[in-house]
Amino acid sequence: MGKITVITGGTSGIGRGIAEKILAESAKEDRIFVTYGHDEKKAAVFRDSLPEEKKSQVILMKADMSSYNEMMAFVEELKKRADHIDWLVSNAGISTYAKYEDYGFEEWTRIVNTNLSVPVFMVKELRPMMVEGGSVLFTGSYAGQQAYSSSLVYGVTKAAIHFLTKSLVKEFEPKGITVNAIAPGFIETPWHSARTQESYDRINRKIALHRFGTVEEVADMAYAVLSNGYMNGSVVDIHGGYDYF
Repeated sequence: MGKITVITGGTSGIGRGIAEKILAESAKEDRIFVTYGHDEKKAAVFRDSLPEEKKSQVILMKADMSSYNEMMAFVEELKKRADHIDWLVSNAGISTYAKYEDYGFEEWTRIVNTNLSVPVFMVKELRPMMVEGGSVLFTGSYAGQQAYSSSLVYGVTKAAIHFLTKSLVKEFEPKGITVNAIAPGFIETPWHSARTQESYDRINRKIALHRFGTVEEVADMAYAVLSNGYMNGSVVDIHGGYDYF
């Protein structure tokens, strides 16, 4: 029986890096279900970039994770196509650079739904499919540990994800399933493509390693956490020594 991994938001950024790392370490019989929200072009680029001999192991599924109904439709389709789940990676997330005084309730709710509420119910729905000794991994953020000035709502949702991680340990205890989160700091992803050099320099001065992290470094950490059978209820920072001086 091959290992089955489910990863949401896995066609770009950190999610793509994690999917690629898991695929690189996979056996021929393993399968990886990867969701994407709406960008068909980005999904196609991801699919085309996969090694030819491993493409058949990846199943792309479109699902807008800001919508409870779309998430439930994804879950129902997944149940038809897989008989179990070994690793579940809840990675899909969004943010905004809007200032607090400019927030509208609709935008706040959309971000909270995507980053927190919908993942809570997705994990609940998929829990019965998870095998004994499996692993759940959330993509949190160091913004949920240390307040950033750039996005209040993002930091609030990620802080909640960190607490959710610890709270779910007891819920998954009967089957020996571990629940952990990673909390990346500033990582070089397309999200930062519009950032000015002045902004990079200002942030790098706050990081002990004086650079943004790479997606590959985060993916390696995620894979290590997923593979570690004794790590449970942990939120693992990976931020290069941010704000240490």
